[in-house]
Amino acid sequence: MIRFFVRLIGNVDGFYKSSVTDIGLTILAQGCMRLVKLELSGCEGSYERIKAIAQCCQMLEELILRDHRMEGVWLSALSYCENLKTSRFLSGKSIDSCEWFDEDVGSCPTLERVHFEKCQLRNKESLRTMFLLCQDVREVIFHNCWGLDNEMFTLSCGLRFYDFEM
Repeated sequence: MIRFFVRLIGNVDGFYKSSVTDIGLTILAQGCMRLVKLELSGCEGSYERIKAIAQCCQMLEELILRDHRMEGVWLSALSYCENLKTSRFLSGKSIDSCEWFDEDVGSCPTLERVHFEKCQLRNKESLRTMFLLCQDVREVIFHNCWGLDNEMFTLSCGLRFYDFEM
């Protein structure tokens, strides 16, 4: 069986800028149904497009978001990723720009690892949503992140098993 990995670079500050938006992400999702690993770097998107990727690319096991420019509430669309095992957030100014908390957000039961590297984690609601999504996660890594405080770690109480590495 052929397994695909795609790295899509939409924006590199000061060097390169393209307009990879929802339309491009939808075309990618429909054309790469055997996608196993996807890295979106500097790409824009929304809840609808992440949901489309999840529904079309049902074999997706790893999602890497580097310096993403996603619209608010996109994070809850990850609950449609039925086989997602690893999620990485790299160089993010925020996880999700949502200013509200949705208790009805689904979960990613197959998600095992969540990595945050060089991320600003000041938004309590988006971190709470992230922890709801990954209730059965085995590993959460925070590496060179800022914005965390004691109160933020209380949000992780819903995780069944976790290993924090800082």
